[in-house]
Amino acid sequence: MARQRNPGIVRPSQRRHQSKLQREQSKQRALIVAGIIAVLFILAIPAYGYWSNFIAPPRSVVLQVDDAKFTLGFVTKYLKGLEALGAQVDLSVEPFLLMQQLQQDELVRSGAISKGITVDSSDVDQEVRDRIIGSSPDLIDVPPDQLDREFNEAYTQFLDTSNLSKKEHRSFVEASLLRAKLREVLGEDIPTVAKQANLSWIVISSRLSEGDEAIAQAQESVQQVSVGLQAGADFGALAEAFSEDRNTAANGGLYGWVPEGAFGTLDKDIFALEPGETSDAVSTGDFTYFFKVSEFEEEKDVEPEMMNRLKEAALQQWLFDERGNHRISSCFGSGSAGGACDWQYDWLVKQIRDSAFK
Repeated sequence: MARQRNPGIVRPSQRRHQSKLQREQSKQRALIVAGIIAVLFILAIPAYGYWSNFIAPPRSVVLQVDDAKFTLGFVTKYLKGLEALGAQVDLSVEPFLLMQQLQQDELVRSGAISKGITVDSSDVDQEVRDRIIGSSPDLIDVPPDQLDREFNEAYTQFLDTSNLSKKEHRSFVEASLLRAKLREVLGEDIPTVAKQANLSWIVISSRLSEGDEAIAQAQESVQQVSVGLQAGADFGALAEAFSEDRNTAANGGLYGWVPEGAFGTLDKDIFALEPGETSDAVSTGDFTYFFKVSEFEEEKDVEPEMMNRLKEAALQQWLFDERGNHRISSCFGSGSAGGACDWQYDWLVKQIRDSAFK
């Protein structure tokens, strides 16, 4: 009787065949997995490039004041809107001015709350309307429904052009109204009588953002005025020739009566002079000044224009002091210096310049 083959026994030749088959299958699976990974990696390169260039940067927070956050995308959008509205946007200055404004707006909101200052929604409505279509007496004769249509059309066009949402624009308007009210509250403590100087000045812009040639011309003007004053030249004649404040230059540089505190850090140079004396060049970085005081009065009524300057100075001092009471962080550098916050400025400049050619 023939012996039956035991199905549970695997001959060596079969084991070798199965082992070879398993190795081939493992190689195939490894190749498939490697191919999938390679495809995913290839697809991920442009995806990552798109994310890192177009998705992540706009979400980057460049300013935070307490819980309020402002992104690089918002700053870029705002500046593009300014250009679209016809403004000349100096990218060496404007982004930083906007950051300062956003920070101050948040401080003003907080300060207004602490002092019980409020602005009604109707006040914001009226201010928006006045800014868009004006408040000329000539509009009184225009039918209300026609005014409404004209306002709505003009406001929609403004928002589309400026890249702002209605909520964003109203937030800016509200902050400006709160700022004006806060300035008046702070101004209540300012004396209406103060020591004053009858001031003349020569103002020369440093022209720092206009290139080396413009800077050199400004420095030459400063040098010529300095040499002229040292040689005894007439202050009024030099003001007429060199001062960039043309409103005062035509009158020999005469500005008028200035109370202490109206010009901030320049006060010490103005009020250190003797009557009839002229100062040396006083530079603030952006401008160079030459001062001459003809006389002083210890107690003189402050004119309304100067009172407004004193109120603004009080507000600026309040804002400076208030910073220490808030959590403020900023991550927005000034170019490719290699710092963690420098790339945002370069990205913003590229986006705005690219949009200008579209």
